[in-house]
Amino acid sequence: MMRPIHVSTSLSDSIPPKPGAGVRVSLFQAENPSGTLEAVQRNLARMGEALEVAARYDSQLTVFPECYNTGYSLGPDECRNLAEPRDGRSVTTAAEYSTRYDTAIVLPYVERAAAGTVHDSIAVVAGGELVANYRKTHLYGQAERANFTPGEQLPPVVEINEFPVGILNCYECEFPPLYQSLVQRGARMIVGPTAADHHFVLHDGTPTVVPYPDATEHIIPAMAAVWRVFVAYANRRGWEVSERGQWQYRGNSGVWAPDGRPVLASGVAERADDTLLVADCLPDRVAPFSPEGDHLADLRVGLRDELVPAE
Repeated sequence: MMRPIHVSTSLSDSIPPKPGAGVRVSLFQAENPSGTLEAVQRNLARMGEALEVAARYDSQLTVFPECYNTGYSLGPDECRNLAEPRDGRSVTTAAEYSTRYDTAIVLPYVERAAAGTVHDSIAVVAGGELVANYRKTHLYGQAERANFTPGEQLPPVVEINEFPVGILNCYECEFPPLYQSLVQRGARMIVGPTAADHHFVLHDGTPTVVPYPDATEHIIPAMAAVWRVFVAYANRRGWEVSERGQWQYRGNSGVWAPDGRPVLASGVAERADDTLLVADCLPDRVAPFSPEGDHLADLRVGLRDELVPAE
């Protein structure tokens, strides 16, 4: 029996944005099983259920949290055992769903590369095709470094509804230069799947004493406002339990506009059910930053060498 999916919306019209004008995005915030082949099967089935709901709202882009197919709270052995190639079951299923439900899909998954390395990856599929496969370049902490090999390519910019969308992965949403790189390459919206914890277990087995900061309180609104882009942040909610311990997720998914204001945000209050957040991202509906100021155009990075002398 399908678990209920609560829907929260911020829609500008009954129809989604026209090509080139923006994107109607859906973010799936859920509590999911992890760490086993059965968990992968259940998560892919749940992805289909979420996409069926997203299709009722004519979603043009649907985003799932980091390591969605396997869960995030994994050890190196679990990552190796559950990793799939980019043409494996998880990405192939997402490609089939993208056609069935007429939406592009951002699917984070654990990837096994041809060289045998394991990556924290994001597949972007649309119209039944893999249009981008991004391997996380900025790994967080010792656990991720034990699990994954970092990628070597810059985060991509892809066209969704003829609208340029940049991709970041969790911790990467906290690096201003990555936003700058995406915006300089044309991105007008940045999507960041995440597994943002509250408390979790460190690689050495000890629990955290200080909770992980909530990036949606400061960094993400600031990046949206400084770089004048929409930022969509898709997190898990609830708990994951593995042999390594327990992970508590913030459930702080949301979309922030180019003025830094939330278009739609779930907050950090724990919901008793899974949620699909659906929002229209339309740049023309957001007022200019100022009559003349433009952070990207006015940035004089060449002065850095003068401000910070070489050693």
